[in-house]
Order: sequence, then C-alpha cells, then structure tokens
Amino acid sequence: MMSSPWIRRAAGSLLVAATALLAACGSGSVVSDLVPQRFITVGDGFADVGQNGHRYTINDGSLNWVQQLASYYSLTVAPASSGGFGYAQGNARVATPDTSSGTNAPSVTAQVDALLARTTLGKNDVVFINGGMSDIVAAVQATGISAATNATVDTAARALADQVRRVVAAGATHVVVSGVYNLGITPWATPWGRSQPTGGGPVTDLSVAFNDRLLIQIADMGATVLYFDPALFFNLIYNKPSNYPVDNGTDPVCTTPDASTCTPTTLVAGADPSRWLFADGLYFTPAMQRLFASDGYAENAYTRFKNRW
Repeated sequence: MMSSPWIRRAAGSLLVAATALLAACGSGSVVSDLVPQRFITVGDGFADVGQNGHRYTINDGSLNWVQQLASYYSLTVAPASSGGFGYAQGNARVATPDTSSGTNAPSVTAQVDALLARTTLGKNDVVFINGGMSDIVAAVQATGISAATNATVDTAARALADQVRRVVAAGATHVVVSGVYNLGITPWATPWGRSQPTGGGPVTDLSVAFNDRLLIQIADMGATVLYFDPALFFNLIYNKPSNYPVDNGTDPVCTTPDASTCTPTTLVAGADPSRWLFADGLYFTPAMQRLFASDGYAENAYTRFKNRW
C-alpha cells in the first residue's frame, strides 16, 4: 500500500534527523543489561497518569501507553501527587507557565526541577520526556497560522531538548524522548484545516517542524537517548483505520468538553470506545494508547524499547 504524500513527507523529514540521532550511538540498537527499576515521566497530557486525579483520555481506570510499557517489566507508574514518579500533566507547556487552561499545569521544565530536587537518577531508571502539544495549541490559538507561531513552536522544541540534556547531565542513562503526535489529524485542528489522508495542513506542518527541531537538537545524544515516534504511528492509523481495530478514526467518542472529565458514562451512545481513535478533540482513547505500547503493529513503542535496551 502506498502511503499518502503527507505521511511520506512527515516520515521523511523525521527520518533525516532520526538517522543522525541513531548514528550517534553507532546503530539503531545496542547491547544493554538494563533491568528497569523505575519508569519516570515528565511531560504533558499524552503521558499524564492522573497527576490531577484525572487523565486526558477516557477515565476508565485502564493503563495508558507508559503504564502499559511499564507493565511488561512488572513496574507501575503512579502520579507524583500520590507518591509516584509520574510528573507529566495535561496542558503542561515546555517552559512557559500554563495560565490559560485553568489547571495551572507546571511546565516540563518545572517538572524536571521537582524531579531532580527529589531524587538521584540511576542507571536502572528510565526517564520519559515529552512535550510540545500544549505549546502548539497555545500558539495557534494566540497567533493563528503565522510566522510568530512558527517561532514559538521552534523555541519550545529547543527548550524540550534542553530538558533532555538536563536529565542526562543529572545522571540519567536511559532517556526516552517522544515527539508530538501529528495534531493536524485531530478534530481540534479542524478550524485551521485538518489534515486528510490525501494531503497535509498547517497544523501538521507545525507538528513536523517541532519534531524536526527537537531531533536536530538531540542528535548527538544517541548514547543515552531513544526517540519514540508517535506522529508516524498515529498517522498510520488515521490514514488507514481498517488496518487496525478502529471503526471511527475521525470523531471524538467523549461527549464532555474535554477528556479530563470523560468517563465510560459520558460517551457517544452505542459507541465501543475500544474501537475509536479519539477520546476528545486532542487526545486518544486508552485502547489506542495501548496499541502504541504493544508489539503488534509497526512503529510501536515497545518494539523500539526492547530492541534498543
């Protein structure tokens, strides 16, 4: 099956930078005796395990992608607010305080501050870092599709790379960096030209630009850093949902304003949420998150992780 042009463009631009990242450690996989003892997360709603008592997906008590990955190693990931090491929080921007969502989410930078003040990172810790989604959303809402938005997104990507360097300098030897998934395919992107399988759009371009800049900035860190590519994984589902256990790849299954208040009782009537891609306008359902951490489909997180470490 031929990939659509916009998927080839996104994947191609990422491949150039990702190749440089892998070359930094000599190959795409290395021999390792890693026995993970802690999975630690800093980031935004994509990796949030309930820091504010809810998650940015259907709140049904099931695992998200980080928790699913941890479960393969008999580990759990609990919110830092309840004593765990899951600092990631919905609406968190990379370096700018969240002042518009009403949640006052600490930035990724502030999350790293809190993490490093609390514990020493060791060789059996795996630190997951993601971000950028909330920066793209805030920038588009503030300045539309413009040069100013492009600059804001570029600055955020550079700032996320700085946080990767901070945790490595603090002793982390196994760091997983996740780029933003393609916000251009989400229902949220509709007012600005939502991407279709036949072509891209301006929000897709911003997502690609963020990931490209991030990869360039961390390209010399291949010895300690592994890159996860949720953009490519979810693009593949969106482009051809019939190849996956997906009946609806375009609409939100939650009827609440956003997924933070979504539960199994607030879904579209008659919907099977395990077969819908989107929980709300921005976030995926738990089932789709777990697909990302499974080993049953191409470009999944688990395969990348176990092949590297």
